[in-house]
Amino acid sequence: MGKKSNIDDILIHNLKGFCKRGAISESPGNIPTGYFHLDFAIHYGMDPAKVDLTKLEGYDPSASLGLPLGKLVEIFGEEGGGKSSLAYRVIGYAQKMGYEVAWIDTEHSFSDNLAKINGCDASQIIYSNLSNIEDVDKVFYAEDILDNIMKMCATTLIKVIVVDSVANLVPKARGEADSEQKFMGLLARLLSENLGKITQYAEKYGVLLIFINQLREKINVTWGNPETSPGGRSLKHNSSLRLKISKRNTVKANIIVFDEDGEEKIIGRTSMVKIEKNRLAKPYYESIAIPIYFEPYFPDIEEIAFDVGRQFKLITVFKGVYKWNDNNIEGRNNFIKHIKDNNLVGDLINNLTLKALESKLLLPPELIQYKASQSQLPTTKS
Repeated sequence: MGKKSNIDDILIHNLKGFCKRGAISESPGNIPTGYFHLDFAIHYGMDPAKVDLTKLEGYDPSASLGLPLGKLVEIFGEEGGGKSSLAYRVIGYAQKMGYEVAWIDTEHSFSDNLAKINGCDASQIIYSNLSNIEDVDKVFYAEDILDNIMKMCATTLIKVIVVDSVANLVPKARGEADSEQKFMGLLARLLSENLGKITQYAEKYGVLLIFINQLREKINVTWGNPETSPGGRSLKHNSSLRLKISKRNTVKANIIVFDEDGEEKIIGRTSMVKIEKNRLAKPYYESIAIPIYFEPYFPDIEEIAFDVGRQFKLITVFKGVYKWNDNNIEGRNNFIKHIKDNNLVGDLINNLTLKALESKLLLPPELIQYKASQSQLPTTKS
């Protein structure tokens, strides 16, 4: 046994700089999405409404859950589902945590308004829409973008990089060719050659890479799922987390308020998030509903405050009965209705704000922008 141990020591010594004994690695941290249900499912593979957080081993409200630093995350889905809005929220949280963030806008679709609604300071983003002021004739192809992403990771300053979107990356051969020439699988091959290096840089420097992607349909598929996404299998393989966002095409999915004249006004939509791939926890097969806002009105502020109250352990649950201060109500929906009917959301938000200040926790943008002195627009006609 002693001889074998000596051989092992010599082996490890000769491989110094390449490997070391022990496969346990410490996570550099996470960036919240601001949707507690989603963040919790990503890290525990469970619904937080069905768990007593006070008894959950290892759970600490001061430790951020969400998208992992040092990993590649793909957010994909149909148009208008809320992919960019979710990325804005992550960027906003990263800024509040003191991190530098970068946004590579291949679609030229960055929205200052949506960024602000989701708690993001657009003036502090390291931003590129691929237009070079010094050289107006310069065109940034996919090869240039991937190379610059590696350089950004190595700066050690930037901790979150968003690429919006993968589908709009143009390989050099495609950009310089005639429009009638065909290049099947060119982007997929390019990503396959480069993503291994990029994810290695991201892991080394603790950078969260968010690749936003779109949905496409396979040609001549008569059975099975026709959906696919640009970039080939390499992007799916290298992603530690894949989130599919889809919009609910029903009237009930719209978040509606009514103005003083009783006219309907759509200020948001409910989207569904499915965790398609997760290397951080066990599979979670349920779709998670999240609100996507187009304007800074939050008619479901009570539900948001409830979720944050559960996250901060201010609202506890025992055998289905939720408790906060002197309020003991059975059932989640009944508790939220009780807060709304008795106009307690202001008090709950104040409690959450104090808790956040005491424990250095982060509040979602809805609670930060909500002002109790300003009445919310009604969600039903008077």
